[in-house]
Amino acid sequence: MGTKTKIAITAIISVVVSSVVTANIVGGLYQKYSALLPAKTQEQNLNNKLNTIRYFLDSQYLYDFDNTTLTESAIKQYVEALDEPYTHYYTKDEFTQYTSSVEDGYMGIGIVITATEDKKIEVISTYEDSPAYKSGILPGDILIKLDDKEYSAETMDMAVSYIRGGKVGTSVKVTVLRNGEEISYDVVRSDILTKSVHGQMLDNGIGLVRLSGFNTATENSDRDTYTEFRDTVKSLQDEGMTKMILDLRDNPGGELQVVCNIADMILPEGTITYMEYKNGKKDTFTSDKSELDMPMVVLINGNSASASEVLTGAIKDYKKATIIGEKSYGKGIVQSVLPFYDGTGMSLTVAKYYSPNGVCIQGIGIEPDITVKMPEKYANYYAATVPENEDTQLQKAIEVLNN
Repeated sequence: MGTKTKIAITAIISVVVSSVVTANIVGGLYQKYSALLPAKTQEQNLNNKLNTIRYFLDSQYLYDFDNTTLTESAIKQYVEALDEPYTHYYTKDEFTQYTSSVEDGYMGIGIVITATEDKKIEVISTYEDSPAYKSGILPGDILIKLDDKEYSAETMDMAVSYIRGGKVGTSVKVTVLRNGEEISYDVVRSDILTKSVHGQMLDNGIGLVRLSGFNTATENSDRDTYTEFRDTVKSLQDEGMTKMILDLRDNPGGELQVVCNIADMILPEGTITYMEYKNGKKDTFTSDKSELDMPMVVLINGNSASASEVLTGAIKDYKKATIIGEKSYGKGIVQSVLPFYDGTGMSLTVAKYYSPNGVCIQGIGIEPDITVKMPEKYANYYAATVPENEDTQLQKAIEVLNN
């Protein structure tokens, strides 16, 4: 037997022996430790496994580690394993960013995104006059990179934190996928004041009221979408509004109580919506006798979601307005926001909501009374950016109110 052959055999024996010895040592420790934790159920077995892993990390793992970081990561992955787009666990920084997204102001670029079922980040809308809005980012765009780093639905919270983590005046390169083509925009971070209601008078006593979201008040202001809507309607009525177009296109939703306050102002006495929880319990939101008494049209499209569908569904059930446009998004579930003592938190899907007639539109959407598509060249544009004379949905609303 040659020298090279001896060396090769020695190496093989050494590896095999080393593996066997390691397995025996670990196996012995596991049997000893596991014996202290008898299990009767699969869940107990999993808990035993976790405790065993903790034991080995604490007593045998060679390198130092931060147990707090490890536990936080485990909690996050535990929740994410639900694989449900609207239930998430947030670190302290992520939770701060998340809660600010439903308030009236924050630092960022003014983009509204969501996780899709195929694990992508989709742009739902941007706030009007925000940097993202002005740059040309459109609904339906798939956000794939920030400053050339790739992101997906699993890292969406990190993407939000990155956008908002820079200073006002700094730019972020946002790369989106649109119709199979990658397009990049340099967008400057800014203080975003999310004014959510815009009103204007058209001809023949028609007032146009556009709602871009349903935002809550903040610590520094008692202004929310309801107070904006109330004041805008009053102002337009003073200008002679006798008919109204309520534009909910590209409205991704927001706070349930805020939209119910607006619905209460519009609708007659009765149910606005009700939520049904896992245990069968129901919460019902109602309106009083006062109502907005004028002819009305509601405009919706495929980006009208969640709270905007609550309002549209209630208005449609009461036959309070003609619904014009395209089928809405179809989000008929409700999330609770749970803050924890250490500044972390989570969003949790807790209920389905139903229209007054008992319809849940989850995954279905709301069909308009009159379907009108936008011109092909504006198919991916925000409705608010389309010239009024080319906005086929708006022109149909005006036609209906004038007849």
